[in-house]
Amino acid sequence: MCRQEDVRRSTGENALPDVASPESELTPSCSTDSTVEMDSAETIIQATKNDSGLPDAIDSLDAEVPNQPISVDWLPVQQLSKRTLTFQTSWFQSFPWLHCPTAQETAVGVLCFFCAKAAKLNLSGLATKQDDAFVSRGFCMWKRATEKFRAHEKSAAHLHAVSQLAQHKAPTVAGQISSQKNKDQSNCRVALLKLLTTVRYLARQGLALRGHESTTGNYEELLRLRADDCKELHSYLQRISKFTAPEAQNEMLAMISHGVLRRIVATVKEESRQYAIIVDGTQDCTGQEQESLCVRYVNAELEPAEAFLGLYLPNDTKGSTIADVIMDALLRFDLPIHDLRGQTYDGAANMAGNYNGCQAIIAQKQPLALHFHCGSHCSNLVMQAASVSCSLVREALECTHEVAVLVGRSGKCRSILTTVALELGDHFSPVKPLCPTRWLCRRPALQRILDQYEAVLQGLEVISDNKQSEQATKARGLLTRLQQGTLILGIKVALPVFIVLEELNQALQARNANLSGMLEAVSNVKDFVTQLRSDEKFREILESTNDTIADLDLEPLRIPRPRRPPARFSGPSECYVSLTVEEYYRHEFFKFVDTVQAQLTERFDHNSRGLSTYLHLETVLLSGQTSTAMETLAAYPEIDTVRLSTQLAMFKMQFTYQSLSEAKVTLQSMTREVRLMFTEVERLVRLMLLFPVSSCEAERSFSSLRRLKTWLRNTMTQQRLNAVIVCHVHQDILDTIDISAVAADFASRTDIRRSVFGNGPF
Repeated sequence: MCRQEDVRRSTGENALPDVASPESELTPSCSTDSTVEMDSAETIIQATKNDSGLPDAIDSLDAEVPNQPISVDWLPVQQLSKRTLTFQTSWFQSFPWLHCPTAQETAVGVLCFFCAKAAKLNLSGLATKQDDAFVSRGFCMWKRATEKFRAHEKSAAHLHAVSQLAQHKAPTVAGQISSQKNKDQSNCRVALLKLLTTVRYLARQGLALRGHESTTGNYEELLRLRADDCKELHSYLQRISKFTAPEAQNEMLAMISHGVLRRIVATVKEESRQYAIIVDGTQDCTGQEQESLCVRYVNAELEPAEAFLGLYLPNDTKGSTIADVIMDALLRFDLPIHDLRGQTYDGAANMAGNYNGCQAIIAQKQPLALHFHCGSHCSNLVMQAASVSCSLVREALECTHEVAVLVGRSGKCRSILTTVALELGDHFSPVKPLCPTRWLCRRPALQRILDQYEAVLQGLEVISDNKQSEQATKARGLLTRLQQGTLILGIKVALPVFIVLEELNQALQARNANLSGMLEAVSNVKDFVTQLRSDEKFREILESTNDTIADLDLEPLRIPRPRRPPARFSGPSECYVSLTVEEYYRHEFFKFVDTVQAQLTERFDHNSRGLSTYLHLETVLLSGQTSTAMETLAAYPEIDTVRLSTQLAMFKMQFTYQSLSEAKVTLQSMTREVRLMFTEVERLVRLMLLFPVSSCEAERSFSSLRRLKTWLRNTMTQQRLNAVIVCHVHQDILDTIDISAVAADFASRTDIRRSVFGNGPF
């Protein structure tokens, strides 16, 4: 009996019923009603038999459990001299292996389910001393039934049949090994998806994967946290660790970032084909030069789009070196240089130089790659040149910066100014130091100094009276300068120009900005500056300054002591000397405004090759005539000048538009059939929208660079940095990457991985 139980437990087959013997003997009941007489000899079953000797008609053996019906009227009875015996259904409970054939089957009597089924499956060939009554003929000797049943279930043939059936149902050893291997591989595939999604999340959020130690970083801790809800990952982390190592992290990051870049490049080639590049450089926290490469294209909806492609580490900052880096990157991205139509950089000599600059070297290989100076840099340079030219504005900026530095570096000074502002019934807003390069970010600092002038004066006076303060001397000097009315005048002169140029700068930073809009915006700024240059406007500023000086009890405006210029400049004649305060400061005001006008004209010069070509194309679009720029149009292979001439004339006749933006909106509003009639016009519009306006997309990547590569993460390799920053910048594309495809690629790269993860679906 122990052998039978061990067989069932080892195979895990619950379908096999218990074959244990009952502890109490059941006696058969007698019936005197029947008059049927039967021989004590066994009845021979007349039926066709298979090789095992079992009748083919007994189909009920195909079931998983014995047939034990409630009523067994069709079974034969045993007629004795004084009584008639029948089968008792209570025996089914004592002997669960008993099997009753159905009325339609040919066996006479009950069978042993296990022995009969083993014989039918040809599994009992090694069994000895089989009892055919329980295997094929059927047992019907009810007088000694319980004794025979107990003897049979203890027989070697019965035990062998039970064992053979258990082994027959259990999978083979190879099958069991294969099944366990498949299960382990399936669990590993689930865990791999968790690893990849964890890497994607950390890269998307710009978080460090490793900490001071590799086992305590964000990656390991997040995996442990996710393992609490995923038993497959928990089991995987207990057994396998090589796919969580830094090398595997770098490979996963690279594969995910490559998926993002492939999506961008495919969009450029499918929706735009022609493209422009935007490049700018900066230094990271370790002093290495990082060149940011971005691409500009026009999507299917005729909207300009700009996308960041990566950071590159040049050997030096020469124009030829950077040009080689750009050419190599375009080759790797499979972006043909013959489709390059524009390039935008800042005004540095190594980038914008006419002979050895990066733009000149690329233009030699692709003459259609027109160079455009970044509009945002131009507006910034306009403000810088104007501020330096006017001593009134320059001194106001320097004094504002010194006050911001004093307050920013000392918590005590900040506390004093806050207390003074509260006593005056106002809230003190800290003044940030002025950025040495971002000239158009200085307006908020100037405005805060002007709004909190009284609080700053009293605060500096308190700081300067504190003899134990290290900042007392500096505060005294700043207080002396702030008590002069010229500082108020300098701030009020600079603010109107700063405001309008800051608005221009922000407008040019938009990704969908175009050159037509830029030139129109610059023209509006020029008109405003021209109106600003008037005696009435200066008198208004001067009167406002005098009112503020009187309210704050500051020193009134005075004419500075005149200085005689060298004779080589003025000659023997007397130099001009202003006689009144208004006359003197009007001269300074006009000099500041004139410098702004001159710089706007110079920086946004229409005589440059790029802007000149663009204006020719704009003239063709707005006039509807190609004859004015036939030579320019013929240089672009994507434009058919003959078809363009006809389509443009019809386009101009049927639609009203006054600018590139209006022409774009007109094309966007057309139905598909009508739009296909103006394919060449659309190509012309696409070409004009393609030209970059600013390099702000590269500047935005520098903000991500400063978040990702810090002093705590300064050992990051360039490959890992590029992978992380691409995922961090393009979060919208990253969310659409098919991680299952990435996992399948990762698992198929080596034989070891194929063995661990298998070939199943992710």
